[in-house]
Amino acid sequence: LRYKKQQKKLDSIIPLSSIMQIGPEDDMQSNKNNKWSSLCSRYRRYIFLIAILVSAILLIFRVVRGQEGDSRESASTISTTSTDGNGRKFSIKLGNLVIGDDSKATGTILIETKPDWAPLGVDRFHNLIDAQFLEDCRFFRVVNNFIVQFGMNGDPNVQKKWEQKPIKDDKVLQTNDRGTVTFATAGPGTRTTQLFINSKKNKFLDSEGFAPIGIVLSGMEFVDAINDKWGEKPNQGKITEYGNEYLDKNFPG
Repeated sequence: LRYKKQQKKLDSIIPLSSIMQIGPEDDMQSNKNNKWSSLCSRYRRYIFLIAILVSAILLIFRVVRGQEGDSRESASTISTTSTDGNGRKFSIKLGNLVIGDDSKATGTILIETKPDWAPLGVDRFHNLIDAQFLEDCRFFRVVNNFIVQFGMNGDPNVQKKWEQKPIKDDKVLQTNDRGTVTFATAGPGTRTTQLFINSKKNKFLDSEGFAPIGIVLSGMEFVDAINDKWGEKPNQGKITEYGNEYLDKNFPG
């Protein structure tokens, strides 16, 4: 919870043009072949452009969803809605979960922010969501029956930018119960982007200044399914420096 401060090339595209071979057939067959060849020649450019467009769309789709073999578990925001009291609900999809024999399962959790619990923290979380900061962020610290921690951007330049914008502390008005979402810190006045979800009731964190900003309304079974294979091994300083590249290389699956 205390973190060290500092710290396709497109698939080969084959033009979809037809190569017609005209043999010594009768004139009627030859004329048919000539017409077909002419038609293909006329629309060859359009077919080729469509093939490029489809391939590009498929490539973008794969990049957005993440390639197979991505390290750790990733998160992506599906939708958000407003609630009374200026809070918001966030539907977030988790990937690479371990459910039974499936180590690539997915699940969706619903988080609701509580401004009356921690207004400054909630405002920062909303800003992170709106800036798409948390897209494809990894759960880099998973401590079984304690917490799962996330909130370090896969792009080092983006991460470093936000680390230069710490926010002031909120008073602890709500206990760190199971399912609550809380900012990690490196000491007083150092909250930036890292958060954790409490896997169980961790009341002792209250007296240490950890103020919950929201709660998981549904989907804690998916939080519990986050792979704890690498535990606390990922180095936060190297994540800051190299981003997801470091995680993909050193902590696969």
